[in-house]
Amino acid sequence: MNPFKRALTNIKRQPAKTAVLLMLIFILGTVLSAAISVRTAIITTEEAVMMRMPAVSTIYLDHIEAAGYHELPMFDPSLWRDGRPTVYDIAAVGQLPYVRAYDFYLSNRLLSFELEWAIPQVDESRIRGLSENDLEQAISGTRFWHENAAESFPVRGVNNPAITEIEAGLLSLATGRTFSSEEIENGAMVAVISQNFANINNLYVGATLSISSAVHNEIAMVEEEIFSFAEGWLVERFMVHHEILEFEIIGIFDVEHELNYENYQGWALSRPLSELASLHNRIYIPITVADSILRTEHEADLELLAQRRELWPHEAWPEDEEEPLLETIFLLYDPRDLVVFTEAASALLPGFWYVMDLSGVFYNVISSMDTMLEIADLILLLAAGATIITLTLTITLLLRDRKGEIGIYLALGDKKFKILIQFLTEIFVVATIGITFALFTGNILSGHISRNMLEQTLIEQTAELESSQQVIPWNLAIFNPAEIPLEEVMEMYDTSLNVGVVALFVGISLIVILISTIAPIMQIVKLEPKKVLL
Repeated sequence: MNPFKRALTNIKRQPAKTAVLLMLIFILGTVLSAAISVRTAIITTEEAVMMRMPAVSTIYLDHIEAAGYHELPMFDPSLWRDGRPTVYDIAAVGQLPYVRAYDFYLSNRLLSFELEWAIPQVDESRIRGLSENDLEQAISGTRFWHENAAESFPVRGVNNPAITEIEAGLLSLATGRTFSSEEIENGAMVAVISQNFANINNLYVGATLSISSAVHNEIAMVEEEIFSFAEGWLVERFMVHHEILEFEIIGIFDVEHELNYENYQGWALSRPLSELASLHNRIYIPITVADSILRTEHEADLELLAQRRELWPHEAWPEDEEEPLLETIFLLYDPRDLVVFTEAASALLPGFWYVMDLSGVFYNVISSMDTMLEIADLILLLAAGATIITLTLTITLLLRDRKGEIGIYLALGDKKFKILIQFLTEIFVVATIGITFALFTGNILSGHISRNMLEQTLIEQTAELESSQQVIPWNLAIFNPAEIPLEEVMEMYDTSLNVGVVALFVGISLIVILISTIAPIMQIVKLEPKKVLL
């Protein structure tokens, strides 16, 4: 008789034993199916969350480790000066294959009485829990606080001629151009500004932007009982250095960044609003020009250093020779590369400096997912191990009861290969039925149980973070996508069957069943007719 027909006949002839094997495969397969469904859903959801994260990073100091190593207060300014990454360190990180564009830049603030602060348009109907007064403070710059003071404008000296924020899609070039490599290298007095800033100050491509660099004598202000220092920013007798800088406007950009108002409430919205306002008023210049301005201001600062230290001994003042702090931004091709990029880049940096991104925003979600993934992996391993052990013992016992039948087949001249085919067919027919039902049952169970577990874990993680918010690099704050609401995370979490889940479940199930049949099959191979029948 054909071994396949003989296998089907034997399945029908021994319904009790077949039912036992089927039930075992179904129960263990259900656990496997549930673990695989949960694992796949978690990985898919975590990937969806990662895709929501901006693919940007920056170099940051691990001030906790640095302070412990040097036995200094955690925020001692000398920690930031010790072993700073050089231009060559930054370039090495920028050459990693994950990086699409990068920049190192210098930040400063320049002053003017004539220029006005550009107020970005906001959708007040979407603002929740923030008073009109707080809203005005967030978007109105320094003049809101000091009506008679000079305005202070953020300046960024860049090394990337194309401007990394434009490459990242945060800005778009409206008219004119960005810098040339020669302008960056030679320190040309050129600038790129926002359309909003240009409109309110009647500036255009080809116009001249006049703005002041100043260093103030706060000691003289205190002596005259002027404690709101901004009021004396451009009063000549209060300055040890004052220089009017003139830049040619070569480009004007539009701000493409839009706030997700729904993800912020109350005072939490003031930070992104303030960052948005700063972006509308940011003046881009070559890094060589910014470096020259900062060094000149630093030299002027040193004239008052001794008096400042004497008057305010507890304040942190600059050293006699201090290099300007280079800030960085790395734009990656894919946000899913952030983890491997961080590991690779941090290994290239000196001391306690490392690469940091905005993953802290999604810390509660990622942490909850990792916890669930660990549980799913553990269940999967335990279920696979238990399945192998249980099926091996069960199949061995079933074959032992049929030693006489096997001996007769061998005595009648059947080849061992055909007998193996028969028993493997019996096992796989029963297994196919069992794992088919287990696939659907496990998937349904995992959907209900894991969804409740994930939701509870997210709630607990969020509650823990209320008192301990994750650190977000301040120079990446404008990219901050804000936390994902719990409801949105749960919408992403999908345990429904797909080709990947089915393929993975079938593959693992077949491997487990094959391993479970190795020991019983080896017994059949070793059997001799005489020993069986005697």
